[in-house]
Amino acid sequence: MAWRSVIISKPSKISLKNHNFLYSPIDGKDIVVPIVDISVIILETHQVTITSALLSRMAEENILIFSCDKKHTPNGIFTPFHQHSRFSLMVHLQIKWSEPFKKRVWQQIIQQKIANQASVLKQLDKTKEYKELLNIQKRVKSGDQENLEAQAAKLYFNYLFNNFMRRDVSDWRNSALNYGYSIIRGVIARDLSASGLIPAIGIHHKNQLNSFNLADDLIEPFRGFVDLEVDKIQKENNIPKIHELHFNHKIKLVELLQKTVYINDEKSTLLNSSSIVINSLVGATKDNEFKSLKLPRFDNEE
Repeated sequence: MAWRSVIISKPSKISLKNHNFLYSPIDGKDIVVPIVDISVIILETHQVTITSALLSRMAEENILIFSCDKKHTPNGIFTPFHQHSRFSLMVHLQIKWSEPFKKRVWQQIIQQKIANQASVLKQLDKTKEYKELLNIQKRVKSGDQENLEAQAAKLYFNYLFNNFMRRDVSDWRNSALNYGYSIIRGVIARDLSASGLIPAIGIHHKNQLNSFNLADDLIEPFRGFVDLEVDKIQKENNIPKIHELHFNHKIKLVELLQKTVYINDEKSTLLNSSSIVINSLVGATKDNEFKSLKLPRFDNEE
């Protein structure tokens, strides 16, 4: 099973050689990696030449490619397009999602998101705050009509970080959070495309200009894993609020894809848990049973 994440940060050419991934930097030695081992490639530099043969093979192997902006933050993805054997069936079922079904699925997503945020606080020995978020989580109703997600998020970030504003683009923590979220969002978008579901048709998100509304729905319970890692990186490296997101910080965030998570009673990597979540949504859609949805959490405790 593919597990490697490759970050290209130097001017280079990447190509296919003897069915393997070939990395040829301008000022260094070639590196060959078995293509079947690769799950994600991040093109940090704009000075990368990629062959069409490699692109085609990566599509066949369901490998996700990220492009980055001038600040080296992911801003685009190349997702393989698979002619899923039941694509037509899934399209018809997805566009017929009933409002009650979508509201109950969204309720589950937000409940698990808040539970995972609470778990982050618990791991940081903030027991009182952990219990406060759990009390909010228990009050989330179908469709989250009271918008308890937003109330929980405001409290959560106040408890998690000191002197923090989520929209402060100069804050290192926001840069790190956005980087981590972008990687997981891309993985979810890839797995949605492979499942036969249409990423643009969301459960809660409905932006007509967004091609990945469903990915933005499903990412919510995953955010806590990024949050905890960002807090850990900052504390271990004593990073000030105004600071550049360095290459080694990005590596740590990409390595999150191999973190252990739980889905029901089974362990998985965060990378593989994306496809488990999506396959469970496929099953829930076919059976019209919202309770079939499986979502990630930090530990094996109910």
